[in-house]
Amino acid sequence: MDSEIKVISSRKIYEVLDLMRRKPYLWLTSKSIVSLQNFLNGYLMLGCADDICHDGEPNFDDFKYWILNKDERQLGVGNPYSTVLLHECNGDEEKAFDKFFEYLDEFKKERLKAY
Repeated sequence: MDSEIKVISSRKIYEVLDLMRRKPYLWLTSKSIVSLQNFLNGYLMLGCADDICHDGEPNFDDFKYWILNKDERQLGVGNPYSTVLLHECNGDEEKAFDKFFEYLDEFKKERLKAY
């Protein structure tokens, strides 16, 4: 049942993102790419970045570079991926949020095929 709240004790990033995708307002102040990126920056800075993926899952840190490599303008590694997604979605925060998850699915499928 989708209306049930699932309690997770895991710090695994893909589990957190799956829940966030379905219920963004439980995790973020708005359904926006900037809110999502701010959350992820804080999450990754907690010091749990070494143990955020299950065995066999692609390294989440590679995902931001994967997004940046999709941008023809090559704004550089220091450019936040939210800027790339916002540019691609004509400044629409919510569309950029949804695009993040589309790209995340694509990234995971691509990387899982490589294993």
